[in-house]
Amino acid sequence: MLKLLPLTCLVASLLAHYSEANVVVIDDLGAKVEISEPIRRIVSLAPNLTELLFEIDAGNLIVGADEFSNYPPQANSIQRVNSHSAVNYEAITALQPDIIFAWSSGNGISTINRLKSLGFRVFSFEISRLEDFPSVYRRLGILTGKIDESVKMTNKFVSQLESITKRFSKLEKVKTLYQVWDKPLMTVNKQHIISEIISICGGVNVFANIDSLTPIINIEAVLSENPQVILSSGGEEAKRKLFRSWQKWQEIDAVKNKNLFLVPPDLLARQTSRILSGAEYLCQFLEQSR
Repeated sequence: MLKLLPLTCLVASLLAHYSEANVVVIDDLGAKVEISEPIRRIVSLAPNLTELLFEIDAGNLIVGADEFSNYPPQANSIQRVNSHSAVNYEAITALQPDIIFAWSSGNGISTINRLKSLGFRVFSFEISRLEDFPSVYRRLGILTGKIDESVKMTNKFVSQLESITKRFSKLEKVKTLYQVWDKPLMTVNKQHIISEIISICGGVNVFANIDSLTPIINIEAVLSENPQVILSSGGEEAKRKLFRSWQKWQEIDAVKNKNLFLVPPDLLARQTSRILSGAEYLCQFLEQSR
């Protein structure tokens, strides 16, 4: 269980870092990043990192962001420096960032290494479990000087997660399929953060034990597992599509009982505090199926 952090003690501890000549912070690739004072110019290469920075009141430090950094609304005015397929190295160079925040699995090691070879200081994050969030907030707080704000966000996150877990985790178990994509049919295994959320909501991921993080499955496997709930993410059009695609499989309990639900876009897909809002939706859908 994640722990609430004593605000006064932790802030004092983190501020002590700045009494030293340099602060060394380790990223999720094991790289050591050294700073002598808080960062003032940031390039963010992933929408969740952009959002996390705004959560600790450091959004005003972002001078460049990726094309999908659209939340909060203020992020839309930031200059774009990369897309899902390409990084504009020239634009980043012109912005002269003090640091670049990267998403290690999303941006890729080759991009990260290229940026480092150009002389940029790069800090990589990878959020795989809910328990990773306190460390992410802590390091962002140190790097940006937003230490009070990072501790407050950590405690808010931990408190909300604890509340969800207490309310739902011990309820009647519900066999659940989370559909990442439809063609090909794709789901998540137990290593995925969405599967962890299914568990704290009292669900059982029916494809938890497949080796791949986001395995491709076939309809025969779904028929065999017979989930009681099928979940996905999207808006109204996606909801209509989800219902249409499953209607011919009335032998599946989720279809027969009309337990097909969609979590609003981005809430589960982005590793930010809003993932707990997505968890609230998911938990309520499972409770509705009960």
